[in-house]
Amino acid sequence: MPHLFIRPGCTGSPGSRLEIEVHFPRTPGRIAAPLMIAAALAVATACSSSSTSDSTPSAEPIAGSPNKAAGTPVTIGFISEGKSPAIDNTDEIKGARAAVAYANDYLGGLGGHPITLKVCESLGQPATATDCANQMVAADVAAVVEGVEGQIDATIAPLAAAKIPLVTHTASTQAALQTPGVFMLLNGLSYFGTPAAQAKADGVKKADLVVIGVPAAEGPARQIGALLYGNAGVGLNVTAVPPGTADMTPQIAAADGEHPDLYTVVGNDTFCTSALKAIKTVDPSVKTTIIDRCITPGGASAIPGGYQDINVVTTTDLSKDRPDGKLFASVLSKYGDGAKFGSTAAFGYSPMLGMVDALNAAKISEPTPATVTSTLQSAPATEYPLSGGVMFQCNGKQIALSPNICSTDGIMATADKAGTLSNYRRVAADAKLYSMPGR
Repeated sequence: MPHLFIRPGCTGSPGSRLEIEVHFPRTPGRIAAPLMIAAALAVATACSSSSTSDSTPSAEPIAGSPNKAAGTPVTIGFISEGKSPAIDNTDEIKGARAAVAYANDYLGGLGGHPITLKVCESLGQPATATDCANQMVAADVAAVVEGVEGQIDATIAPLAAAKIPLVTHTASTQAALQTPGVFMLLNGLSYFGTPAAQAKADGVKKADLVVIGVPAAEGPARQIGALLYGNAGVGLNVTAVPPGTADMTPQIAAADGEHPDLYTVVGNDTFCTSALKAIKTVDPSVKTTIIDRCITPGGASAIPGGYQDINVVTTTDLSKDRPDGKLFASVLSKYGDGAKFGSTAAFGYSPMLGMVDALNAAKISEPTPATVTSTLQSAPATEYPLSGGVMFQCNGKQIALSPNICSTDGIMATADKAGTLSNYRRVAADAKLYSMPGR
């Protein structure tokens, strides 16, 4: 099974990492370790979804009748990188707290039990993340929720040993993909899978994947890219550009000789800006897809036409006119303690509320680590908050590559000239997209 880990935008810190890992199995349905390639690309402070979408829209009162939880409290843990000199994910914590407050006042808590939230900040440090997990074990939490915790692997081992379920927005490390009791509510493989699925839907025959030319990044691009685009029936060429290349025109001109119908760019904002400048110079009309990490404030000025009409793969639908977007705004207004309407708050809000919705739909009554685990595994398909209609179901049957991924679909948006995202839409993906050839 190939797998990659691309951390979603945006935690927003110097020194945070864009990581890609690929693994291939010896046997179907299992990850083995004969091949592993990992890349860590430094990313700049800002990214698209927080820099272009964080705001506080006018919020309506929360719809629906109050349904206050009145049973005995249940403790749920939340681990976040939090705030340090290098990073500020405070709104992620505020988003999780807002979701809990809303659930306690309007959804009857968790199976009628008011939720008490225990928060621990990892500060982006593996040892601190492990300590956070151990604190959760000591606090006897029923489950732990994480948004985009960069040190997720450091939290998995202590929680797994204590058989405490871990629910996360998205992740795709080997430990997250294969450790029992981990539930990824949104597809962590969608950064490559969503462009491939969209390419198939658009009738694309040839695509070019532009990545940084180091073995740790180029290898995964060729392997995971070849797998997913091949499963989508799209021919793929990989253009690897040496690090530090300011003018990528020669590389893109060579790639354009193959007449691709689509370019997909995966990298940090600096790399993407250079790639997009070259693509717009060589073939201004070609379809282009990027990941949300690519967009940076001010980056548009270096690209002919800016980011106008470029498709962007993201992990949160921040449409302010959708019912769940309106609910998010209302919940933040009432409970968010000043959190901005944006991806950072959503990374805490969505997995917390998604877990509560699924467990309540499955009629959980006495939340414990064991019952949360079993109830999530048997819960019906549930809409993931702020996803544009992506459904998740954690029965281990969504994607053959990993039993821990609870959904198949991805999210795509369209950027305007400055990089502001709109026209969010769900990109449906057949489960076969994520299967090994011949399976």
